[in-house]
Amino acid sequence: MPRLVLCPVCGRRHSIEEYEEDRFCRDCGALLRVGPARGRGAAKRRRGWRELFPYKPYPQQMEFMDDVERIVGGGGVLIAEACNGFGKTASALSSLLALGRPIVYGTRTHEQVRQVLEEVAAINEKAGSRFTAVNLASRQHLCLNPECRDLPRREALEVCRALRKEDGCPYRSEVPGLPRGLPPILSPRALMAAGRRGSICPYYLARRAARQSMVVVAPYAYIFDPAIRASVGLELQGRALILDEGHNIDKVGQETLSDTLSERSLEAAAEELRSVAKSARHMRRLAGHIREHAADGPQVRTGEALERNLELALGVDLHGFVDRYAEAVEAIRARKLRRGDPPICYLNGVLSFIDLVASSRRDRYAAVYCRSPHGVAVLEYRCLDPSLAVRPVVEEASGALVMSGTLSPMDLFAEVVGLGGAERRVYPPIQSPENVRMVIDARVTTKFDERSDEMILRIGGSLTSDVAAVPNGVLIFFPQRRFMSRCLDVWGVNGVIEVRRGRLHLGGKPLFIEGRDAVDNRGVVERYKRAAVGPEGAVLCCVFRGRNAEGSNFPREQARGIFLVGVPYANYADPLIRAQIRYFNRRSPGLGHRWYTMDAFRAANQALGRGIRSQDDWCHYWLLDRRYADRLSLLSRWALGSGPEFRWPAEPPGA
Repeated sequence: MPRLVLCPVCGRRHSIEEYEEDRFCRDCGALLRVGPARGRGAAKRRRGWRELFPYKPYPQQMEFMDDVERIVGGGGVLIAEACNGFGKTASALSSLLALGRPIVYGTRTHEQVRQVLEEVAAINEKAGSRFTAVNLASRQHLCLNPECRDLPRREALEVCRALRKEDGCPYRSEVPGLPRGLPPILSPRALMAAGRRGSICPYYLARRAARQSMVVVAPYAYIFDPAIRASVGLELQGRALILDEGHNIDKVGQETLSDTLSERSLEAAAEELRSVAKSARHMRRLAGHIREHAADGPQVRTGEALERNLELALGVDLHGFVDRYAEAVEAIRARKLRRGDPPICYLNGVLSFIDLVASSRRDRYAAVYCRSPHGVAVLEYRCLDPSLAVRPVVEEASGALVMSGTLSPMDLFAEVVGLGGAERRVYPPIQSPENVRMVIDARVTTKFDERSDEMILRIGGSLTSDVAAVPNGVLIFFPQRRFMSRCLDVWGVNGVIEVRRGRLHLGGKPLFIEGRDAVDNRGVVERYKRAAVGPEGAVLCCVFRGRNAEGSNFPREQARGIFLVGVPYANYADPLIRAQIRYFNRRSPGLGHRWYTMDAFRAANQALGRGIRSQDDWCHYWLLDRRYADRLSLLSRWALGSGPEFRWPAEPPGA
């Protein structure tokens, strides 16, 4: 028997002891066989994506997989836009697994996690391989201990930490090696089942499995937050990075590097300090400072100005402030444990906020003093530069793929996220152009200074006959919920919306309105989908950037028509939006205003993408605002079909 056993897929070397303990590769999970050694180069020559891709590929998919294999496999960065239903997940996985390249796959939703794991399973079935995959889910989603699994996130984290410290959890967090008999695909359900069998914490089991799994599926926060990435041991070096739904990475990255401090949390921290006989004067000073600056409405300050303001309010250096109170955190947690209270520590949150201000690139941040909807004074410290989060992880990985159906305009997106050197590709849609029809109605607009009842009635008249002509389901998107309510009121008073058999109807179809919260909306969408496939069809009114505009799917009869009422520009009066525009303009003249427009059209493209989900699916689009007519380059190519039809006013522009 040889002294080393090479993996036939990825080329990893295994000792004889490793081979005898478990005859599967520690990196990619392939079956190990003793025989003539083949190195990594031989493995590459033997396998390609054609051996792994579990479906009959379309020409567009073949082009995409060749690009991923060449660019990302070669250590480069590819930004790729391809339509919904393209098969991006299976294509990307097949390309990189064929190279034996371990993958970190970033996702935002549970549905995306499920899809990634299902595609790895399909690849294994097609190729007779045993590629391993694990979902590196959050502690909340993998906890088996009833003492903390139903607590709010922060409380659950503190209780978990305390239970582990006192050996009070029946599920051990030390996982020196993976238990035998684990399936190759470790979904949350599989992790929890294995945890119950072996009295192992599924969260720590997932962390251990991630060290040697070929595919690690992780939330964006685990990837972009360096502290979380370090705490869970998520290594990017030597792995390819896939960022799915990549149109979100700028905002998710910024959110990850931002924080909020409220007068309520400071009051709670002051009470904690008093409970351990410590002075709370600095907490009172901070709370007073925030209340004073938030009294006259939202106030924006630069990051540098915030640092000066906080040091003046506290009378101490920010780093010194953090050091002074660090020991009190453990004393507070210990006291709460003795009392049987959840050991959550508000003081720790205050210190984290101050430490972020002290250690951040303050020239790339803005501070906003404001009041919450409940009247609580709040200080927000917001990252203005998404490249601070995006570029480091892309540079650390061994090749990166950013993919989405809505990345147009690609050059501007790449500039905003700091990936100007990346290669960019827009792939032709897999649907026939006849399956997509776009109409742009330039006779109407939702520009703020033209939002009269007369204009709203004109919009209602424009869409009513078109809605009636569309079979089955119709989605209508509005810029804001308040404006949606106003439109529905005006249409109701003027007969655009009718009441039939006690139900509201628009264009002869039953009318449904997006729910205000997740539970309410889930019920609304379920009822809409049932009605949409019925003889009358149905209409669902939604809000851009809302629960049904991103991440929700309405295939086939559930969305045969999608109407965009207006262009979803962000509120220009929002002080944070203005700060963002100013920052980008400082970085490059005009970039801020181009970003502002891109952000609006990205939201529009996302709404259009709710419909078509497969090659033979079809959907028609109506864009009800003249501002779409001269910005076609900002619309995703797959949405244009054979080219838009225009409805001009009686006198066309320039006549």
